[in-house]
Amino acid sequence: MLGGEIMSEIVMQITELTKVFPLRDSKVGFKAVDSISIDLYKGEVLGVVGESGSGKSTLARCAFGITEPTSGGTIILGQSLVGKSRKATRELRAHLGFVFQDPAGSINPRMSVHAAIAEPLMLAGMDSDSIDKRVNFLMDRVGLATSQLSRKSHELSGGQCQRVAIARALATNPKIVLLDEPTSSLDLSVQAQILNLLEELRRDFDLTYFLISHNLDVVSHLSDRVAVMKDGVFVEVGSTRQVVDAPKHPFTRELIRVYSGAAREFDLDTWQDGPMNRWAFQNVSTFLPTRKIEASTKPLEFKALIDDTLDAITIDVADSTYTLPELLADVDTDAIVVVRKATLVYEKYFNDMTEDSVHLLQSVSKSILGALYAVMVERGVIDIDKPIAFYLPELVGSVYEDATIAQALDMTVAINFSEDYSDPQSEMARLDRAAGWRTNTTGQDLGLRSFLGTMTASGEHGKAYQYCSANTDVLAWLISEVTQTPYQELLTRYIWQPMGAHDDASIIVDSEGLSVGNGGISCTTRDLARFGLLIVNHGRANGEQVIPTAWIDATLAGASADVESADYLQALHPGGSYKNKWWITAGASREIFGVGIYGQYVWVDPTSETVIAKFSSLPIPVDGVHSRKHMALFKAICAH
Repeated sequence: MLGGEIMSEIVMQITELTKVFPLRDSKVGFKAVDSISIDLYKGEVLGVVGESGSGKSTLARCAFGITEPTSGGTIILGQSLVGKSRKATRELRAHLGFVFQDPAGSINPRMSVHAAIAEPLMLAGMDSDSIDKRVNFLMDRVGLATSQLSRKSHELSGGQCQRVAIARALATNPKIVLLDEPTSSLDLSVQAQILNLLEELRRDFDLTYFLISHNLDVVSHLSDRVAVMKDGVFVEVGSTRQVVDAPKHPFTRELIRVYSGAAREFDLDTWQDGPMNRWAFQNVSTFLPTRKIEASTKPLEFKALIDDTLDAITIDVADSTYTLPELLADVDTDAIVVVRKATLVYEKYFNDMTEDSVHLLQSVSKSILGALYAVMVERGVIDIDKPIAFYLPELVGSVYEDATIAQALDMTVAINFSEDYSDPQSEMARLDRAAGWRTNTTGQDLGLRSFLGTMTASGEHGKAYQYCSANTDVLAWLISEVTQTPYQELLTRYIWQPMGAHDDASIIVDSEGLSVGNGGISCTTRDLARFGLLIVNHGRANGEQVIPTAWIDATLAGASADVESADYLQALHPGGSYKNKWWITAGASREIFGVGIYGQYVWVDPTSETVIAKFSSLPIPVDGVHSRKHMALFKAICAH
């Protein structure tokens, strides 16, 4: 339950709950929880945040009947745990799920995964066949293979143990789940996976979460409401946005300072994750080597006619209703610029950004490479139907020996490559290390050229869509090699200056000076909008044809119908595809877009002649819910 949806049905009512622990040589005792009262509403996530020893876990254990309170009580789903028979208590607790801090410790080490998940089902009296079906279903929903059912906790990683704990918590179809520090003992990259999973399960199972955490970033990511706890009492309670954006209590402000990107010690292995990315995405050139993409001497100036009525539009998505400002806040917006018919109609900046601030594009950089290739093809510099190794003989013996440039542009190279951003062993993580985006102590992948030469084929090229960032890096290398010109200079000469860029951009380079084409560009929000306007205007800017119209038409038409698409792409955009480094919606308005992880977008609606440039600092790389929210956001703006 998010956005502007009204909270109505109370599923848990905590009233004057107090817990006092006896102390040796003291008649008073230690009051861990002091007269707490709060309601939990159906479908919401209530996040209770505080430092260690604040009483938040004790509050949760008392509220859920794990620990007996000294006074006060809890009504759960209209019933009290106090005074009930053992059978009635068991029936009520079947509606409650529990996920605790220590993933391995919450699973009996003598039990197999199957036994751990099945135990609450056996206690509920379910027959063995039904138990097996339910266990297999839950394993699939939490992203674990059924081949792991015979394993025990010591044979699993921390993240896998927590997935088992989540599956166990959901076994009896609970209505309310207690999440007590569910990610605190996990590595940061695994935390992102678990948070993403919890958010998906909440939506799919219509769950209500009571979340306990010391980490304000975790709480603000998942929660609809936040209660800040200190010394056994709530010092501040409100919506997540109210508490995070306009904290009233000094302790809340201190928590926010501690968890702001500026206050944390920089870490090259986690700078892309929230909250560090709030600072890092605007300051890439301070910790990674970059090269300049020069602005135009004749910048394209926007007419400005701000449409204040856009703030009043409502957007229905993910079972909630938002106003535009509410949804922008929900998806961690850093900046948004809307240009319609060459007129600037909406512009907002957050997180200390201004119109002069640059921000990392991530994979929106790929769409800019696609436009550069359109120019290079028209000029006869390259033939996209030739294999990549025709131009880069160093790649003979790799996947790129047979894969063509066109297949790399359309992401139809059949390659052994995992784009899993959170798996430190994935090819994507290797690519990041090769590019200098992560620490590299492996002695391998020492630069992009070294890494790209190790890629191997997984099948026949050109048959199926497979997203792979390495394909863009190889194309940035290729065009620089063929022209004997650095990639950033090609972008300056053929895209950035001709389109009328107002400000310099930059691109990250690896240790050998090779540009990171897959996601390394940083620019201002307005200049990203200028790039989108170039597409809306059929490739023309300042009276010149910058990008061939035929290429734009081919891109808008999408991929060939005989190319097998991906399920996640069809779920988001039925009939959609990927062409020339752009995502094709196949919508009635023929929208296309470039997208980067953590919420970077350039959205192009040729029908309404609208361009939306948006930067974000989402705490996790990819999330289906946030993707749907962004699509709804863009379509609502274009329809207004």
